[in-house]
Amino acid sequence: MMSGFMEYQMFIDGQWTPGLTGDKMEVINPATREVVATVPRGGREDVDRALASARASFESGIWANKSVEERAQVLMNAAMLVVANKERLAYLESLTSGGTIRRTTTVDIAEVAGTLLLTAMILKELPQVEHTFFSPPWVAPMHTFWKREPVGVCAGITPWNFPLILAMYKIAPALAMGNSIVMKPASITPVTTLELAKILTDAGVPPGVINVITGPGSSMGNYLAGHPEVDKIAFTGSTEVGRQIAHQAADTIKRVTLELGGKSPIIVLDDADMEVAANMCLLGFLFHSGQVCESGTRLFVPRRLQDELVERMISKIKKMVIGDQLDMETDLGPIASQEQLNTIDRYVHIGKEEGAQLAYGGRQLTEGIYEKGFFYEPTIFINCHNQMTQVREEIFGPVQCVIPYDDVEEAVAMANDSIYGLGGGICSTNISRAQKLANRLRTGTVWINTWHVLRPDAPFGGYKQSGYGRECCYHSLLAYSEVKHICLDLTPDGDDKLMNLLIGSNR
Repeated sequence: MMSGFMEYQMFIDGQWTPGLTGDKMEVINPATREVVATVPRGGREDVDRALASARASFESGIWANKSVEERAQVLMNAAMLVVANKERLAYLESLTSGGTIRRTTTVDIAEVAGTLLLTAMILKELPQVEHTFFSPPWVAPMHTFWKREPVGVCAGITPWNFPLILAMYKIAPALAMGNSIVMKPASITPVTTLELAKILTDAGVPPGVINVITGPGSSMGNYLAGHPEVDKIAFTGSTEVGRQIAHQAADTIKRVTLELGGKSPIIVLDDADMEVAANMCLLGFLFHSGQVCESGTRLFVPRRLQDELVERMISKIKKMVIGDQLDMETDLGPIASQEQLNTIDRYVHIGKEEGAQLAYGGRQLTEGIYEKGFFYEPTIFINCHNQMTQVREEIFGPVQCVIPYDDVEEAVAMANDSIYGLGGGICSTNISRAQKLANRLRTGTVWINTWHVLRPDAPFGGYKQSGYGRECCYHSLLAYSEVKHICLDLTPDGDDKLMNLLIGSNR
């Protein structure tokens, strides 16, 4: 396994370059608090030069003017390079984000490579030019068609939970449609996004088309979101910050994609297989130690089944291995930062104060192997109600709130009673019944008898305050393109042109 201290620079105009401020930020291993890397602490001047590089590359046409086949081939080259570098990428992703190495070597790398490959395939199938099929008799002979063109200079701002995957959800469609892009990864997990930029350049992306800057989101991210040189911004993060991004983007009418927070409901029906339900519910709120935007953290269960289901879940939790994320035997790794650990603990205390009954967990792990890291015990509250603070607000940690219900109509009403609408799920042995219920959930994704299945060939995004726009599949390519309508009048005689007759200019 790779180890050792790493020093990174920003990636601008196809080259590694130091930040203009000269300041550095430390990147740590959240399991040990050991500093494993440094990156530049950038400022506004770094944003300006990254955007200048992106703008110059876009206006030159060095990438935008390449054919669909050429761009698709570069994306496929990049996918192969991601696979060739999978051990290093997976290691760095686990080391800095706290994700288990078992997950990053399988799910994360496959998702990143798969997104590149599928984006290339969709690009080659997506009509770049479309012609009208309707010519009413009262319209003069015309040739009307429309074509897809790149938006221009794009910006992507990503969070710390899945740096590789969420960066590629923005980079792949932006590049596919001929745009240039500036990425600003989260301050605590910038390393793998920097690595991706080098891989894409090695795959054939020209200098300046992809740039990665590092620094605080509060300064650099806000400046990037409002910058007049940015034509489109894609942001993944909290709903609170998403609101700020939307306001900043409005001043220059930027195209915006927002993938924001969630408080996703799981509805266990009375006909559910309890073993399937227990596994689904644990996956829903413990994957990546609960640090997932669409985590299933509101569990609605028939009142008579609450104790049985929770007992099964607790029995399984007790067998899970919590510890070093770089160990293949580890099931749950550390929380990503001290700040997030504090947030989780605060919400757990709020839950206790508001009367939720603690069935399991509820404490930070601090002894032995956990002494130096950010570890929190899986936590289950039972007998909650839908108005409790820890039920309404996103915690972003391994905390499950169990809410008993008496009939399905009540469960659906409570599930939809949220400002969020990112994910949702139903557990049932009656698939027809589950599918009908899925249509009633106001969420962007609904899982039945599983959870967290995000596919590059299926759209992902939220309803309500979980954001707008979709990432993945052809929906993402449409979001990174403009549509230009071109209308050619074929009337040979200028005096006979219909539009001239309307204003009398043919007299």
